[in-house]
Amino acid sequence: MESQKSDPLLYDPKAIEIIGQLNYDFSTFEKKLSEYNAISWVVRAKTMDIAVQNFIEKHPKATIVNIGAGLDTTFERIDNGQIMWYDLDLPDSIEFRKKFISETKRRKYISKSVFDYSWFNDITSIHDNVLFLAAGVLMFFEEQELRQLFCKLASKFSNGEFFFDTLSREGLKYANDMMRNAGMKENLLSWGVDSAKEVSKWDDKIEVIDEFSYYKHTPRKASWNPTVISTMDLCDENKGANFYHLKFI
Repeated sequence: MESQKSDPLLYDPKAIEIIGQLNYDFSTFEKKLSEYNAISWVVRAKTMDIAVQNFIEKHPKATIVNIGAGLDTTFERIDNGQIMWYDLDLPDSIEFRKKFISETKRRKYISKSVFDYSWFNDITSIHDNVLFLAAGVLMFFEEQELRQLFCKLASKFSNGEFFFDTLSREGLKYANDMMRNAGMKENLLSWGVDSAKEVSKWDDKIEVIDEFSYYKHTPRKASWNPTVISTMDLCDENKGANFYHLKFI
């Protein structure tokens, strides 16, 4: 939807192509999709793109692991022709993904849960540093699960980095209220954290590179509803949602 605007925040032709192939009635979903939700998801994708681009400028032959890939098309937008990319998701999601996006020599799929740590051994091509991505994923899991994941990653992938988004504890409550109102009660979120420092305390191998509020780097557009803009500003002021960038030292 965003890509078909005259001045999009993010242009994603692959997304348009995939949607065109899907035999699915989106009308019910569109009725529940608020302007704020739509913008927030595009902002997340744009921010992730920038994070990957910055990383591969420093590490042109980097290995990227996209956790909870779904039908994500980040690779198509940022590929520099040298990186190695892994899309990780549950088997049914990967099988569905294969209908629309094929694997290549530099783009591989891993059909496993992120908590099935055997996937570590599937990362076989590491020519430069590793960057892990998790866009809109981690908040669905319990803190105990995530703590174990981060600690195991820190032990296995020295010098690797992790870029992800999540909610504060108050932001988590707000988001779950929004999801209930949208009739998505079966997909409520579980994890919220108020600072990247809290995550770094899970293991002495984890350090914070950066953290910033969700809309900090997003210029507001005059065409947006003033209520949407004020909600974005309020989210940033209260740090209701944030991006965290960690490194495994």
